[in-house]
Amino acid sequence: MDFQFAETSLRRLCVQLSILTLLTTPLLATAGEIRIGGTGNALGTMRLLGEAFSKAYPDSKIVVLSSLGTSGAFKGVPKGAIEIGLSSRRATESETQAGIQTQEYARSLTVFAVRADNKTGSLNKSQIADIYAGRLTTWPDGTTVRPVMRQAGDDNTRQIRALSPDIDKALVTAEQRSGLAYAATDQEAADKMESIQGSLGVTTVALIRSEKRNLRAVALDGIEPTPENASNGRYPLLKHFYFVLPKSPSAETELFLKFVRSAKGADILRQTGHLLP
Repeated sequence: MDFQFAETSLRRLCVQLSILTLLTTPLLATAGEIRIGGTGNALGTMRLLGEAFSKAYPDSKIVVLSSLGTSGAFKGVPKGAIEIGLSSRRATESETQAGIQTQEYARSLTVFAVRADNKTGSLNKSQIADIYAGRLTTWPDGTTVRPVMRQAGDDNTRQIRALSPDIDKALVTAEQRSGLAYAATDQEAADKMESIQGSLGVTTVALIRSEKRNLRAVALDGIEPTPENASNGRYPLLKHFYFVLPKSPSAETELFLKFVRSAKGADILRQTGHLLP
């Protein structure tokens, strides 16, 4: 088995064990404490929102957990392990019947990203397919292209698979290639993209900005990943973020949700690359 893949499988197992531990031995929230967890793409912004909320309401404390993924959000809220989950999809009918709801709070662009020292400004779909398939192996400056991969079921992977049949096919090929770097979480993917020279990976503008990552989003088919191009439909990759909540959130939770939708909360969302629904 490829070492990088084995290492990532182990990390993924650790994430799953963390979720299991959270669900089987949930810690009781202290008075005024709101625990938030879920998709990694939303965590950096949620920490910034939590800091601003705690300044406005000193008796309240926001605790943002490490990445649990969307699945962890949907498992954690019904069990009372977290007060607010963060998801990249709406609740299914069965999840709604189980006593939870989802509320969209923002959107961000999904992007192909390179290290800040990479001068590449744009990639087209054919080049992206060639990179994953191993046909395009160097950047214009001669640096080796090193894709950072995610598991096949990851939401970012599903989004880019839908860009074209060629990219979908190339990703299948990439999953069979040896020596490629794999990441189990959004934060691990960003870490590897920053540390590996010549890297190319998929993340969100929200994660890059909120965590001040040393990464740069590239244009896709010459279309810059800007809020304007997402709003007018020219840029095709947009991720939706949802709060996962119990049917009857606590008063403290409702106060935080109101803050996120306030002018101050909206400013923080826009500054971190979000579009408001």
